[in-house]
Amino acid sequence: MNLHNELLNRVKRTWELIRPVSTPHRVLRNADPLIKINLPPLLGRRDAAYDQASRLVENQELFAHDEAYRQTHYETIAGLFAIAADDTKSILMMLSSPDTASREKGFYELILLLQNIVEVLRDFTKLGGTVLPDENPTLKHFGIVLSDTERVRGEQIVSEIEISTVNQLRLYCARSLPKITRYREYTAKSFSKPYASRYQKAYDLYSKVFADAVKAR
Repeated sequence: MNLHNELLNRVKRTWELIRPVSTPHRVLRNADPLIKINLPPLLGRRDAAYDQASRLVENQELFAHDEAYRQTHYETIAGLFAIAADDTKSILMMLSSPDTASREKGFYELILLLQNIVEVLRDFTKLGGTVLPDENPTLKHFGIVLSDTERVRGEQIVSEIEISTVNQLRLYCARSLPKITRYREYTAKSFSKPYASRYQKAYDLYSKVFADAVKAR
């Protein structure tokens, strides 16, 4: 099964266990109290997905592995960011506070950017050495042959692009963390004790779901 689909299936099964009412599919000017009951677990799931993705981004042993491993790694991160983005879209439909909506919209745009970067990395890794004539018969067929110097430089460029993009991704995650932490603190202060408990329960549950999915790759 596709890893992204497996993640989604695990998420759906867990969500059915903890949700009190259905997630809304329409924009609400004044969020209904029954609908807002879903907000804490949805935030917990979103934050768990984002945090798991961020931890995978920080993997310092990534480049000790081959292209196939890295491709799966990027696919996993992209899937987690996709879950976080989808949940943030749903969260935005539940909000009645303009300030909170503005914060969540900014976070949504950040998640989409990070997801796009990881998807580029995944697709670039799929290409791998096939952009070089030695490993691509089509290029050879059309007379595209590189000298030893050109081939070495080509391999260096391919490697440097991936490494520099990963480092940029790590930088974005690290630099955005203080503001994300503040956003979560604002949200925590607005929760009643039951809401705070439901957020934490969902966060802990989904953190385990996502961690187990990663281990099962």
